[in-house]
Amino acid sequence: MALSSPDVAGRRYPSSATLMAGAMAISGLSDFGPGDFREGLDVLLDSLEHDAHLEPSAPERVARILLRRLVNRLEVEQWYRSHPELEALTVRGPVDIVALPRTGTTALANMMSLDPAFRCLRGWEQAKPCPPPILGREARDPRRLKFAGRIDRMSPEEKALHLNELDATREDADLLRMAFHDQSFGWPVHRYHAWWRSADPTAAYHYHRRVVVLLQSRRPPNLWLFKAPHHLFHLEAVVNAYRDAKFVMTHRDPAKVVPSYASLLARSSRAGGGEQHMHRLGREVSEHLRIGVRNAIAARERLGEDRFLDLHHHELVRDPAGTLRRVYDFLGMPWPQEVRRSVEAWQRRNRPGAYGPHDYTAEQFGLRAADIRRDYDFYIERFGVKTQ
Repeated sequence: MALSSPDVAGRRYPSSATLMAGAMAISGLSDFGPGDFREGLDVLLDSLEHDAHLEPSAPERVARILLRRLVNRLEVEQWYRSHPELEALTVRGPVDIVALPRTGTTALANMMSLDPAFRCLRGWEQAKPCPPPILGREARDPRRLKFAGRIDRMSPEEKALHLNELDATREDADLLRMAFHDQSFGWPVHRYHAWWRSADPTAAYHYHRRVVVLLQSRRPPNLWLFKAPHHLFHLEAVVNAYRDAKFVMTHRDPAKVVPSYASLLARSSRAGGGEQHMHRLGREVSEHLRIGVRNAIAARERLGEDRFLDLHHHELVRDPAGTLRRVYDFLGMPWPQEVRRSVEAWQRRNRPGAYGPHDYTAEQFGLRAADIRRDYDFYIERFGVKTQ
């Protein structure tokens, strides 16, 4: 398939039908599985065409990324046909760390990932779920080795921006991308962002569970640990797919969160990212995250507070051991001594500033701390968030 030759004259990106045909030709398969992925793919392609204004080489690169996601779907369904026993497998949990980004979710997830009682959703297995990893053979898995190489090649600036652990649970972006229902906020696809916030993600999270079951099929345990700030927008859809889900929600001053996340997006944008106007990015990030928090507060009222534990960023920084103890008590789980020692060693390696500073200001993005706090006053008051 010539991805550089879209099927409609004047368009830079191929249609969803062309991409699907290309994925079938590559894989020799034809069943894309359940769910409503076609709508999200169409909206994303339309937004790329009209909103993104990326460099001339971007359409070819982006099309290959989308093609890979479709091939993954085809391979998942083929694996299910070859392994019908997967349909009877159960999922425990998950424990889902959700929050505004830049609130300590990654640090908390990395520490909890050291406990072998949890099944972590690793980045290297998400990118290509088939074949599912096998317990005892993961050290030699080519996907893991490739991912390890990527981490090793990261610049000091990239390491300062975000903690990266090879076998820790990571955001489930690749699973939701297979359903074409991830937020894709690293790309300037504004129409798609608006669609994503309001679209019904129920089918996407059921597909998410389908891939999770496949991934655990040869690699126990089945008590899953997720870390996904974007779940804030759609908590009820998560619970619809995972009935026993429990949520750990971290909190931090939004005047720190908003510019920090905008800085992360501005600095770490990759394929399809392009140059983003800093002030527009600041406004969009602030509005986007505010909608997510409002959605989460409303959903919590309907789901019941017993599913949620609230933690604060300053508590996690000041007393990580005590904060983790609260998490384990909330889950009704023991905290083994060997896990505590592993956590203490992780904390020594990853003390604040260990990889250099992440410098940013609200003013870089056309924002002021006082204005952000005013816009988020409902959130600050609701959760007693400490501001500085």
